[in-house]
Amino acid sequence: MKLSLFDRLTQQRQGKIYIFPTKAGWGFMLLLFLLLILSINFENNLAFALTFLLSGIMVVAILHTYSNLVGVTIDRSNAQACFAGEEAGFTLFIGANKEREHQQIQVSWVNRYQINSVDRVVAVDLIDSSQVAVELSLPTRRRGWCTPTKVKLQTVFPLGLFRSWSYHSISAKALVYPSPVSSQNLPATSGAGGQGGLTEQSGSDDFSELKRFEAGMSPQHIAWKVYARGQGLHAKRFASRQDLDIWLDYDAWPEADQELRLSRICYWVLKLHREDRCYGVRLPDREWPPSRGDHHRQQILQALALFGLGSRQ
Repeated sequence: MKLSLFDRLTQQRQGKIYIFPTKAGWGFMLLLFLLLILSINFENNLAFALTFLLSGIMVVAILHTYSNLVGVTIDRSNAQACFAGEEAGFTLFIGANKEREHQQIQVSWVNRYQINSVDRVVAVDLIDSSQVAVELSLPTRRRGWCTPTKVKLQTVFPLGLFRSWSYHSISAKALVYPSPVSSQNLPATSGAGGQGGLTEQSGSDDFSELKRFEAGMSPQHIAWKVYARGQGLHAKRFASRQDLDIWLDYDAWPEADQELRLSRICYWVLKLHREDRCYGVRLPDREWPPSRGDHHRQQILQALALFGLGSRQ
């Protein structure tokens, strides 16, 4: 696999510490140069003393800025799953030798392209502890694994004349689920062994929810008790249930493309989980029998996130 120029450079930089003047640092060195020229031109001992004093301060600033980053590493990292379009959260544990203080350490992602991006920088101090947790996030656009770029640790402490930085890789990656897309009705599907599915539709069997009254609704369904409590005019909605087994089938939306089908299944998985309903999911390559609970939901969401991606992840 051929690596890009950026990848080759960042691989070589892994763990190394670099230092370079800031804009203030370049201005400070220009000032020293002018003072030196004036001191030589006028042969003024006080000007020489001031020039050498400021030069000594600059050298001390170089040593302190560099040493402020020595020993600071990323011990471990965790990631939190999210839905496409949201920001994936990453927790980085910054560690260092407890015998030494490290102040104003800035943590940020390595920005490859610098195009329409907002720098996400978090500053931390390692004074009373040998490890601190830092929260960073990355915007996501599509489902699958979100693998972050390298992390940059940098500091300009103590005087802001020099910037010292290093690059670090993290092993954590966040799982991005499909973005939930609502569909009006749960499609009627057949379960295993030819069992009927469940269809939510207007009926008179079981109470489903209260909905704000609109023109065209039957006056017989008005919730007068709710209206009497001053909560506005609402109508009762009823659902007709045909079966207890709910199946979410990938082929139930033939008019939709792959991403929209996965997004609709994701929406119903979340909705049925909140309602503590028993449901099953059928994808072209696998199916999950009707069940409920966090483990069942997590298995299906992960399968939806990685469906059809194969070796691209």
